Amino acid sequence: MNNKELNQIFYKILLKLYSNTKNLTTTNMPIDLVREEIHLLVFILITLEVKLMLTSLSKLHFEKINFNILVDNSIKFIILSCKQKTLLMLNFDTSNKLEISNHWILRKIQTEEYNTFTTILDFINSKHELKYNSLNLVTSLIESLIIKLVNYMIYELFSNGKLSEKTYLKSYTIDYLLFSYNLDNLKTYSYWKYCLENIYVNIKRFSTDTRPLLVCTKNGLEFKRLYNKELQISINSSNLQKLISKYLDFIEYIRTKKS
Repeated sequence: MNNKELNQIFYKILLKLYSNTKNLTTTNMPIDLVREEIHLLVFILITLEVKLMLTSLSKLHFEKINFNILVDNSIKFIILSCKQKTLLMLNFDTSNKLEISNHWILRKIQTEEYNTFTTILDFINSKHELKYNSLNLVTSLIESLIIKLVNYMIYELFSNGKLSEKTYLKSYTIDYLLFSYNLDNLKTYSYWKYCLENIYVNIKRFSTDTRPLLVCTKNGLEFKRLYNKELQISINSSNLQKLISKYLDFIEYIRTKKS
C-alpha cells in the first residue's frame, strides 16, 4: 500500500465521521452519554493519532521487533497522546498517565485488536496495490479500532474525580445529573459481560460463527459481520483470505487459551 492509498482511507473515514456518529446499534456505549460535539472531537483526534501511528510504523522493518510489545505500546501511545490533547482543548488539567481503574478495558482492547493491528500493518507494508475489496476491509478494520479507542477515551476523560464539577458536566454531557452514575454502571456492565463472554464463548466454536466489526456508515455506527465460512483456507485461497483467516484464528486462540 502506498501513502496515497492510506490517505484515501483516512479521508474516507473522516468524511463519514463528520457526517454521522450516531450509535445505531443496540449496544450502549460511553459516547452515548456525552454531547455529540465532544465525542466527534474525540473521534477526529483518535483518527488522526491512528493515522500518524500507522504512517510511522509503515516505515519500520519488523523482522526483529516483538509484535506484542509493539501493539501494546502503540495503542497506549495513541490513547495517551489523544487524552492529553483532548484535555487541553476542553480546558481540563492535562495528564501524563492513564487511569488505573480503566486498565482492564485497555488490556481487553490490546488483546482483541492485536491481530487487527498486525493485519492492517501487513496491508500497509504490502508492495502491491490493493484491490477495492482489500481497501474496504482495511477501512473497516481501522474504523472498528477507532470506535473502540474512542469509547475507551470517554472513560479516561471522565473517570477522574476532579471532573465532577457541574460546570464541566453541564457543558460536555447529555444528562449531567445522571452522567457519573450511568458511566459507572456501563463500565460495571461491560466488565461482567466481558467476563461471561470469556467463560461461555467456547460453547460454540468461533470458526462456525461470525466476526462482528463496528464501523461508521453514512447513517451512523453500525455492526458489519464477516462470515468465517467464506474465509476458509484452501489451496486456491487468496492472500487476503489467508490474512483474514489468520486474524480470526488468533481471536479463537485468545478466547480458548485459558480453557
